[in-house]
Amino acid sequence: MNSRFVSLLAAATSLAALTAVRGADSAAQLTIHTAIEVEFPTETGKVYQLQGSSNLVDWSSIGDPVFGVGRPVTQTFSTRSGANVVFQSYRLDVSAGPTDGFAPWSFSGVTLSLDDDGDDDVLRFQSETEGVDEGDDADRFTYVFSRVDLNTVTVELTYRGARREMLTCTFSAAGMGTWMREEFRNNRLKDRDVGAFRVLAPAGSGGTPPPSTPPGFTLDMPTELAGLAYLFQDDSTPDRLEFSAGGQGLEVGDDVDDDEPNRFTYSYTATGTNSARLVVTFKPGTYDEYELNFSAGARGSFVRQEFQKGQLKDVDRGSFSGVGTSTDNSGGTPPTNTGTRPEGTLRGLTYTLRLGESPEVLRFDSETNGLEVGDDDDDEEANTFTYTYRSTGAQTAELIVRFDTDKWDEYALNFTEGNSGTFIRREFDDDLLKDTDTGTFSGSRTP
Repeated sequence: MNSRFVSLLAAATSLAALTAVRGADSAAQLTIHTAIEVEFPTETGKVYQLQGSSNLVDWSSIGDPVFGVGRPVTQTFSTRSGANVVFQSYRLDVSAGPTDGFAPWSFSGVTLSLDDDGDDDVLRFQSETEGVDEGDDADRFTYVFSRVDLNTVTVELTYRGARREMLTCTFSAAGMGTWMREEFRNNRLKDRDVGAFRVLAPAGSGGTPPPSTPPGFTLDMPTELAGLAYLFQDDSTPDRLEFSAGGQGLEVGDDVDDDEPNRFTYSYTATGTNSARLVVTFKPGTYDEYELNFSAGARGSFVRQEFQKGQLKDVDRGSFSGVGTSTDNSGGTPPTNTGTRPEGTLRGLTYTLRLGESPEVLRFDSETNGLEVGDDDDDEEANTFTYTYRSTGAQTAELIVRFDTDKWDEYALNFTEGNSGTFIRREFDDDLLKDTDTGTFSGSRTP
């Protein structure tokens, strides 16, 4: 990915403090901290990263990357944290935006159907800034669109009468996903609700809707969940449940950092034409019971009861959507080689992973052993590893890189062109899932 740099500032910002004493109240103290405010124009399809340096050689990223959508962006950083943001010089790293991910760069010309308690709320975005809510009484709005990351966008909608809504859409597949909407009146939060959405008419489609279900799903309620993955959205971070054969599964989401295991067993039973009961058990006495109501193939609503030590602890509601096949499928035939794509082994190849400030490199020296070059080089752990590699589909593969008996990384690789594509990585330490991240990869012959 090519980058270009735009110089912003060339002066350091200092902190200031002021003490004010009025009368006999010597405890009254006023402390003033200055801030760095940066404003820059953006172009749709590019990513902008603010960087700072004290020697014009070593540059540190400040804040999160900004996905450009064609309007100016203002960022403010407090200098109270000192060296985290205070540098002698500043610049913008401008690079081409990612081509993977399901989130669009614009909502102009897009029509969204939001299912809300069984009813569909249709939002039609007529231009880059204006749209209409096609309810019983059409309600016009203006909006500001932002792309947050590969699969998430936010839309701030402003209606008449001091009514404002913040809509967050998380795409789980092409043209579908889950949403959360916060409604404000006079700048006070009045309501928050969630649901599933689908795109009825994407921009440039001529009105033709995308497929209503992701790969691996049918229009009917599934008879079993083995090989499938679902995203469950309530009013917090979505939970991803991946279901493999034999009643086993993996949870990725809110609960991965608590004391409960993220591996589970499950049972799935149809209770009606479009309804089913799902029980996910993490350990004896700790389980979740889902009542699923399918509305369109891989989409619908749920009621979840959470049990701990056999006692009901919480009940919540939300929406779910299928996100394609899970990464824990059976198989063993590596992907067919196209171009430089590996056939049956990674031996002699080097992979570059891009997911943050610095790329990470995995070098595969033999059929089972390799070397990691990246952000782990400076820690006290060995960067040599053993690995296994196998196919999970026509364009997908699973790579497990093991550094120790209780420390390993699991990669779900999606080949999009030759020996390059996107990945999801799950990092395990002490036999527990510690982090999940996504990025892009490219492979080449080791020099």
